[in-house]
Amino acid sequence: MAAKKKSTAKRKPVPRHTRKYQFRNDHPTDQHVEDILNFWKNGKQEITNLRKAVALYYALEQGDLQVLFEAFPQYKAQFAPSTAEALEQFMQILQRQQLAPVAPEQPKQITGKQLAAPNFAIPVYDDDEETVLFRPSSNVDSALNFVSALKNIQ
Repeated sequence: MAAKKKSTAKRKPVPRHTRKYQFRNDHPTDQHVEDILNFWKNGKQEITNLRKAVALYYALEQGDLQVLFEAFPQYKAQFAPSTAEALEQFMQILQRQQLAPVAPEQPKQITGKQLAAPNFAIPVYDDDEETVLFRPSSNVDSALNFVSALKNIQ
């Protein structure tokens, strides 16, 4: 078996500086962090992972979730609900805030002559691709009607 040849090309030196940290003895959180750092050190990932962890922590403190989603895309779905879920949540909020129904006002007496106006039929669409259905609603809450109509479009 042939022996592996080591690369003789030397890397360019990078200027560095050192920071020192102290951990408390017999403190579970400090011991856990130290164990993680030792594990990363054995895999030669300590500094790289520390850089990433500090950058992520700072971004989260600033409210920037995009850094989290770039590092861990599997969590994006948990923070960004689908359109159907958002509509359902909005419907629940509207139903909770619904006020008591207001009694319809008495029609005002019309004085004078009423103008003759032709009656128009509701448009009928004869497309094979899309069918438009009109469902009248007796609900007086316009916001709830609007959201219900949006849900019925799908």
